[in-house]
Amino acid sequence: MQKTNDRYIRNLVILFWSIVSSRILLMVVLPLTDTTEARYANIALIMSKTNDWITPYFDYGIPYWGKPPLSFWFQALSYDLFGIHDIVPRIPSLLVTLATAWIIYKMLVVLQDKITALWAIIIYFSSLLVYALSGVVLLDPYLTFATTLSYASFIMVLKGHKKYWNYLFFIGLGIGLLAKGPLAIVLVGGTLFIWILFSFKKRIRTLSLFPWISGTIIMLIIAVPWYVIAENKTPGFLDYFIIGEHFDRFLDSGWKGDKYGHAHFKPLGTIWFMWLYCSLPWGLAGIILVLKNLFNGEKRSLMLQALRSETLSFYLIWMLFPMLFFTMSANITETYVLYGFPALGILFALYYRSIDISRTKGALKLFLAGALLIPVLGFLGTFYVMNVAPKLKTEKFLIQKYKNLAKNGEPVYFLNHKEFSEIYYMNKNIHITTLDALKKIAISHPKEKYFVIGQKGELLQHQKPFQQYKLIYQSQRHTLFSSF
Repeated sequence: MQKTNDRYIRNLVILFWSIVSSRILLMVVLPLTDTTEARYANIALIMSKTNDWITPYFDYGIPYWGKPPLSFWFQALSYDLFGIHDIVPRIPSLLVTLATAWIIYKMLVVLQDKITALWAIIIYFSSLLVYALSGVVLLDPYLTFATTLSYASFIMVLKGHKKYWNYLFFIGLGIGLLAKGPLAIVLVGGTLFIWILFSFKKRIRTLSLFPWISGTIIMLIIAVPWYVIAENKTPGFLDYFIIGEHFDRFLDSGWKGDKYGHAHFKPLGTIWFMWLYCSLPWGLAGIILVLKNLFNGEKRSLMLQALRSETLSFYLIWMLFPMLFFTMSANITETYVLYGFPALGILFALYYRSIDISRTKGALKLFLAGALLIPVLGFLGTFYVMNVAPKLKTEKFLIQKYKNLAKNGEPVYFLNHKEFSEIYYMNKNIHITTLDALKKIAISHPKEKYFVIGQKGELLQHQKPFQQYKLIYQSQRHTLFSSF
């Protein structure tokens, strides 16, 4: 029996690392894309090159007040260690996602067993959004790590494991403040508030298990110094970040104050639809299981009884709270649902343990199919967009074409616009040129070789001045010309 368990555990470990390895391969192959990934990668690259670890920069000389620096610190450090390559700024996202999986694993090994813990991290990592964001340059995996640390610490303390976990709860909040700001406190605090309300007299006592004064001091020591230094260095940061990014963005669907892009307006309640497809295949499978059990009297009774459990009810609220919170916000993106995905993996793993799927071949096959679905679709999708129908929003190949042709350092002029991927792959500060300035260059330096990059539609409106130029390369959005 022990040998069978050992073999089963070994197979689960192989499955998990196979999924992770598949994501690493895609990280190597795919270029950085506009707008968000290339923007954040460029912010980190500027931080690495300027050695300014206090203020992230949106572009050279333009402070970025939109987010705290934790992710940029790790990405800039990655550049310092490994140099410039597409995979380099993505490595920290993978590592922090693996760290989140380790927290889930560690908690369930203590509270359940190794098999349940492995099921949970396989389900977590093979969910569509987790699999995708584990290999891109974004901030949300860092906040997910921070909140997962706080959530897991709360459960561990609740179950009597106070040694160091009661302080890790506050450390997670401090990390969250550096990862994405006060949202970390809102997510964890909101989850605890709802959980306590369902059995107020009994559950309110659990708060006494935590060292609130010393823990809060630790949280503030972790996060506050950077906020103070950042405000002193670039006054106005706190007003924009705290008021604009957290209150105005959440409450005003037509918020016009975004300095670095635009508000992501969606109809109220869209966050639930986002959760449904971002959690594939497990979210949909969970809904089917719940609906199936609702029509079975005995199973419905067992399900309702299970939800009265302190831990199961906590996992459920942890999973659902991001959607509950963002239901009334119109400025949302798909990444906001990520914070509840660790609980999705935990709940599914506990369900599998309750029915012991390791003894049912049919259930095991479904589990394996679910775990491999997103990685397989990821490979097929990558092959399609890069070979069959190139649709990636990136100017990597256009910039590479220019660099290959500019053997003697011939300049390139960006007409009226530049993409973040162009800034990143040029790896220097680039300036915008107007059509009038370009005409003057053509007249004053008729024999000088240079290149022009402009948006397709814009160049079509001004074909006549460009008749003297040679078309070199066209991407999805831009065109590269040579002066002769």
